[in-house]
Amino acid sequence: MTTIVLLFVARALFTQWRQFRGTPLIVSPNWTIIVASGLLVLATYALLVETWRRILGAWGSALAFPDAVRIWCVSNLGRYVPGKVWQIGAMSTMAERAGVSAAAAAGSAVLNTIVNIATGFLVALVAGWRSFDTLSNGNTGIGIAILTIALGGVLLLPTALPYLLAVARRVTGRALDLGPIPHRAIVISLVGNIVAWLMYGAAFELFVRGVIGRAPGTFPDYVTAYAWPYILGYLAILLPGGLGVRDSALAVALGALKLATPPQAVVVTVTSRLWLTVLELVPGFIYLARGIRRGSATTLRNGSNL
Repeated sequence: MTTIVLLFVARALFTQWRQFRGTPLIVSPNWTIIVASGLLVLATYALLVETWRRILGAWGSALAFPDAVRIWCVSNLGRYVPGKVWQIGAMSTMAERAGVSAAAAAGSAVLNTIVNIATGFLVALVAGWRSFDTLSNGNTGIGIAILTIALGGVLLLPTALPYLLAVARRVTGRALDLGPIPHRAIVISLVGNIVAWLMYGAAFELFVRGVIGRAPGTFPDYVTAYAWPYILGYLAILLPGGLGVRDSALAVALGALKLATPPQAVVVTVTSRLWLTVLELVPGFIYLARGIRRGSATTLRNGSNL
């Protein structure tokens, strides 16, 4: 399984690096601002990890922060394997091996994924409401309908989640009795993910400023420009990391919101794809390498004891 993940990841990185090499930069990048944006993304990851830990706590399970970071980073590699369920399955399995109950491990992984998508839609709609007329070519009525559905969906999560988790169990083939879903876990997930989307938007605004030398528009515009393409890419289940879908949507959003000229939109789209991929993959690779090295050392010790 690790080999399969690494093959897909290597292919994605190679494709993105080739696109990056072929994209001329318009201005000299400000690496200080770009590094600051990366640090803010890593801080967002830390928030999401802590949110997951607190969700597990609401389920009656405990997991140390270092273990949670390791599991979260390694399972993140699964999003680059077509199907996306690998990420949920890996998180659930690794959490069980770390001593988390089966119900908490599976339930928290699926819960956080569902809430992350739902809150992403909600935050993007609310933040981008002023510009929705532009993004929808004047179809504001559609925006009102989508916002109503999104708000209703988030409010109905406590009722709908048991059914959604049952569907997830059938898809993944894991016949687990999750028991009742703690309402506190849902509230924690909602708050943590909403704050995380806002932090992602702030990091993206910094990144744009670092790449093209300025960041026109407002903070809500950057939250919208980041969230919509990211979610669309995630929902493209068969594409590793949403490759192609997220990028096309981001280029359109940057132009529609007047955050970049067409040439700048191309540069931001290509470089942000590479930026985000590196930030998602490097932590996972580090933990994988540590695990492989630790496993080799254990094998050597066992061999020397024979």
